[in-house]
This record gives sequence, structure tokens and C-alpha cells, in this order.
Amino acid sequence: MGELDVALKRLDHALDAAEAAVGRALDAADSGRAREEELTAFADDRLRLIELLDVSAAQAESANVARQEISARVEAAIAAVETVLAESEG
Repeated sequence: MGELDVALKRLDHALDAAEAAVGRALDAADSGRAREEELTAFADDRLRLIELLDVSAAQAESANVARQEISARVEAAIAAVETVLAESEG
């Protein structure tokens, strides 16, 4: 094999290595973009879930206030019925 053949073979190997390196760099860039897209989607989901949690907490508080009001009214109605019954018996 002549020096030219050896040099051409080394050049061919160097080009193969460069092509592989470029391929890996492109794959890494694609992977990085995919990761960024996933992180963005997770952040969007997190914000949506926070909003849903806030709405649910407000609804739960409203339901609790309504339950307390209903309980107070039922207790007042029971007391009124007991009073009427006590007066009718006595």
C-alpha cells in the first residue's frame, strides 16, 4: 500500500468519525429539544392543576359554609318544633 492509499484511508476514517460526531450532536440537540418540550408541557400541566386545585378549594370552602348554614337552620327548626311540642303538652 502506498502512502497515498494510507493517507486516503486515514482521511476516510476521519470523515467517518466526523460524520458520527455530527450525528451524535444532532441526536443530542433533538433530545434536548424534546426534553425542553416535555418540561414546558409539565409546567403547563402544573399551572393547570394549580388552577384546578384553587377552584376545588374554593368550592370546598363554599360547601362548608353552606353546610354550616344548613346545620344552624336545622338546629333552629328542631328547637322551634321542640318548643311548640313542649307548649302543646304543657
